[in-house]
Amino acid sequence: GQRNSTLPWFWSLDVQGDSVSNDWMNEFHRVHWLHTKALQDRWAEELLLVGHEMCWTINFLVHKAQTWLDRTNQNGKPGWDGLSCYAIRQAQMYRLLAEDAWAWFVEVNSTFSHN
Repeated sequence: GQRNSTLPWFWSLDVQGDSVSNDWMNEFHRVHWLHTKALQDRWAEELLLVGHEMCWTINFLVHKAQTWLDRTNQNGKPGWDGLSCYAIRQAQMYRLLAEDAWAWFVEVNSTFSHN
């Protein structure tokens, strides 16, 4: 982990122009810059992935709701009323979870849009 996002103050001192002629200091600043760039790139990738995961969550919940609704149509035989009621209840639960997830995602990210 990165404890500090900036260099300590003493690394920015230019004592009698030593940072201009010192290859070690130049290399030190290059390495620090590359480390910071990699950290920024990781956060940009994480932001992209979280947006996709939000959509995947809603898609999964909608899929589960549809799966349970399909099960109600498969049980058209007499005596299967209890199973159909259970399937409808499960479908409703997943549909409500999808709606809640969408509302929460919009609340934390106003630009969120789902397919």
